[in-house]
Amino acid sequence: GKKVTDPGFTQVMSWQAIPPEENMPQVKEGDKLDIKEAKLSDRQTSPPGYLTESDLITLMEKHGIGTDASIPVHINNICTRNYVTIESGRRLVPTNLGIVLVHGYLKIDPDLVKP
Repeated sequence: GKKVTDPGFTQVMSWQAIPPEENMPQVKEGDKLDIKEAKLSDRQTSPPGYLTESDLITLMEKHGIGTDASIPVHINNICTRNYVTIESGRRLVPTNLGIVLVHGYLKIDPDLVKP
């Protein structure tokens, strides 16, 4: 099994976390276990890359957000309101305002920021 000591970015992006079935099994003092293999690794996780405009459009269509006509308007709005900037490769990079906004919505109701 696996044990997460610090959830890192998966605390916010829970769909990227280790699934519960991969967690360490519950054991009590005195339980005997057969050890098949033991590994210790010290690594850092890294968050996924930023979405491109086409990635965002695909996700919006998948989750039923907007219509073919309104999706470009939504993307224009998040750019105009300075929630994201468009950088090389048409990647949407969140601004400080966009990040703070998402954290505020998380505190109000986490369902507001889930995909």
